[in-house]
Amino acid sequence: TSSLTPISNLGERISTWHEVSGKTIEFRNLNLASDFDRFVTILREFQPDAIVHFAEQRSAPYSMKSTDNKRYTVDNNVRATHNVLSAIVEVGADIHLVHLGTMGVYGYGWAGDSSIPEGYLEVTLDTSSGPKRKEILHPADPGSVYHMTKTLDQLLFAFYAKNDRIQVTDLHQGIVWGTQTAQTALDERLINRFDYDGDYGTVLNRFLMQAAIGFPLTVHGTGGQTRAFIHIN
Repeated sequence: TSSLTPISNLGERISTWHEVSGKTIEFRNLNLASDFDRFVTILREFQPDAIVHFAEQRSAPYSMKSTDNKRYTVDNNVRATHNVLSAIVEVGADIHLVHLGTMGVYGYGWAGDSSIPEGYLEVTLDTSSGPKRKEILHPADPGSVYHMTKTLDQLLFAFYAKNDRIQVTDLHQGIVWGTQTAQTALDERLINRFDYDGDYGTVLNRFLMQAAIGFPLTVHGTGGQTRAFIHIN
């Protein structure tokens, strides 16, 4: 899809960043869901302290449009995440994995005075030998195939954290908005995307565009929903 903001190609963005910061970003182009051996080689070459994992299909509406979209979302997202975890184990390095998750793994039925669910829960299980305390991941309730892949991701994280001692931070943030950070504001060629279509445009972006052109806001249901937003900066 097209972005309202002009997006420079990656090569130009990297060279621009070098111009404004004096710092160089190395770039390697590979498919994380399929190029496992190349990724292992890259980890051994750069020996990173941390990996920030963004390599997933990012749209819930897109993931629900067709059978092909559903299959692609699962194949890409889950395989990419598992390949990252497997590669960290393969190289035997102490690499902290930071993953961009979503609050949508918990569903959108939490209301009223309920706190936002997060992480692990201490629960009591009834067993034949009496009540037992156990720590479990908070129950998931995904509303799309995209959100389902994020729930599968967290199961992978829990498994590898327990069995291979990988340190993982899974960020379950709300809807991200905004086009600039302090770094991208240094040059207009570094500006971020502003999507407003039905697949990738968030509700805030769509409302802004509709208001700007005098189009009635496309409010779903009663309009009484509550969502969490976080600015990109």
